[in-house]
Amino acid sequence: MNSLSQILYIDDDVEGCGMMSAWLQDYQLITTGEGRLAKELMQRTRFDLFIMDYYLPDMQAIELCTYIRSISPRVPILIYSASGRRTDRDAAMAAGATKYLTKPNDLDKIIPEINRCLGRPRYAAALADHRPRRRAASIF
Repeated sequence: MNSLSQILYIDDDVEGCGMMSAWLQDYQLITTGEGRLAKELMQRTRFDLFIMDYYLPDMQAIELCTYIRSISPRVPILIYSASGRRTDRDAAMAAGATKYLTKPNDLDKIIPEINRCLGRPRYAAALADHRPRRRAASIF
């Protein structure tokens, strides 16, 4: 997979979007805080990976997963959420999520999981260095 894989990160936590932008410097990352805006972006752009929070201001991840699966059946979907409830995890997986990770407990797993989903070899992510080389596009 080339270094310009397109990722859509959907989370209403602006700080979390900034953190993810800093970590995913080798990708084309677009962030948004609403499911409705994410759906609009999906109409115009082909994404290689979707990462989202479970609870968004205008919908839950299960609705967005179902929508994504209707237009992109094979694209990986990672849920990265503070909700660790088993019912939320089970609902997301049933709706088509590829993996469900919990904030902040699974913080060390997010980069390796993204690389796995995109077919990149595993490498040690230097999370201590958060200096972004470029800004990600954000739509809130």
